[in-house]
This record gives sequence, structure tokens and C-alpha cells, in this order.
Amino acid sequence: MGVNQAQEDYWASPAGLKWIKHERVLDAAMAGMLDVMLDAAGIAPSDRILDIGCGTGASTIGASRRAPNGHVLGLDISRPLLDRASTRAREEGIANASFVVADAQTYHFTAPAFGVLISRIGMSFFADPVSALKNLASALEDGGRMAFVCWAAAERNPWFQIPKQAAEARLGAGPAADPRAPGPTAFQDIHYVTELMARAGLSEVDAKVLEIWLTPPNGAQGAALAASRVGPAARIIKARQGNEADAHAIEHKVADGFLQFEHGGEVRIPAVVNLFTCRAQAG
Repeated sequence: MGVNQAQEDYWASPAGLKWIKHERVLDAAMAGMLDVMLDAAGIAPSDRILDIGCGTGASTIGASRRAPNGHVLGLDISRPLLDRASTRAREEGIANASFVVADAQTYHFTAPAFGVLISRIGMSFFADPVSALKNLASALEDGGRMAFVCWAAAERNPWFQIPKQAAEARLGAGPAADPRAPGPTAFQDIHYVTELMARAGLSEVDAKVLEIWLTPPNGAQGAALAASRVGPAARIIKARQGNEADAHAIEHKVADGFLQFEHGGEVRIPAVVNLFTCRAQAG
């Protein structure tokens, strides 16, 4: 059994595969988050870039366009998501990207071949974050840059909080969870994360709390469909053995909650994310 077997199992399960089904809405919603992270990475046209937890490929493709003379390697623990990422890259004519199915915490990088590491919400899923950070630093050239963005607390993000409340109202609270357990908000505490980065031997560690907008398409209803099928609501539905009627009722409640963010048919949901940057230690 792998170190991150639970994550591997999850991302190959029907719950994880919903990221493929709702890919377009999720990527559109998180476009601002991706741009913030790519800007912080300071990508040059010839950079070799490592993208951790690349999922269905939006971040890899975005980075590849900023490094037309370089190359981007996308790593993810889920083969189905990477199959989709490869298809997207091919369909969009991206020739400078490739993908590897791997657990980034333990994957053996044969040489420090990358100048930049990026991750859009992929770094908070490791069973042992310090070991993972050390391993990823080994893939970077001396002084190589890391830039990764993670969610702040669910309570600060209506994208999570409104679906969670709707699901709890319908089905009851989900099981209690360790806020630092691997998951989307495990890196919500920036002081905790910067301590992990320091323990991993990274230098020039910096963290910023940023307020951004999520911009899902298709109005409040379209946003609610994705937000209620991926994230806290989906976890509560599964834990409480909710049925499709429950899922639809929760979705409608979420749409009502998202209406406050819809203006002229467009939805802009306020969000809080944590942006981390650092460098691998020079030898």
C-alpha cells in the first residue's frame, strides 16, 4: 500500500472523478486563483516546470503557454484525471507538456531538472507534508522556485461554506475531521505551513493571504451544481448516505445562496486563498 493510498483511492473513485465531469465549471471558477499562482511563479519562456497535483491539466496548460520554449511536467496520483489532462493538452495543441502518474511525496526524481514548481490546490493532500516538500525540492535546481496556492479555511469561503450548510440542513453534520488532515483546506493556517516549509529546508519562504473572486459560468444554478457535487456537500451526502433527491435539494439550496453573488447573469463569489512561495536551498 502506498504512502498516500487513501488519496489514490479517492481520486480514482466516483467522487474524485466528478472533477472530470465538472471540469469546465471548476476551472472557470478557479481561473483567478490560477493566474495569481502563475504570476507568483515568475515563469520565463524557457523554464522547465513541475506541476504538482495537476488534475485534469488546467494548470499545466496555463504554465505551458507561459513557457513556450520550455516544458511542463504534470504529476498527479490519479490516472483517470491525467488521461483527461493528456487529452486536453492534445486537443489544445500543447506540445511542451507531458504527464506522469505518480505520488509526488515519494516519486524518485532522477535529477534536479526543474527551475520552477507550481501547484494549484495540490499541495495540501500529502500524508507527510515535510517529506513531500523535501522530495519536491530535490527535483529543483539550486535556487529553484516554488509557488503554490491553497484554500484558506472553509468558513472564509462561501464556495465551501454555503454547500456545507445546505447539506447539513438536509442531512445533518458530517463526521468530524482533523483540519490538518490531507484535503483541500489542510493548508489553511499559513504559520503552520511556513513552519513545514522551513523544516523541509526551503529558503526565502513567504506566505500571503489573498482575497480573490471565483468566476463560475452559467449563473448561480451552474455554480451550485459543481459546488454541491464536489467538496463539503458531496462528502456529507456520502457520509450520510444521501440519495439523488437529497443531492438535488441541496443543489437548489446552494443556488439560492449563490444568488447574492449573481449580477447580470454573471457570478462572482468572494474567496480567500493562501499563496506560498520559496526557493530550494542553493548547494
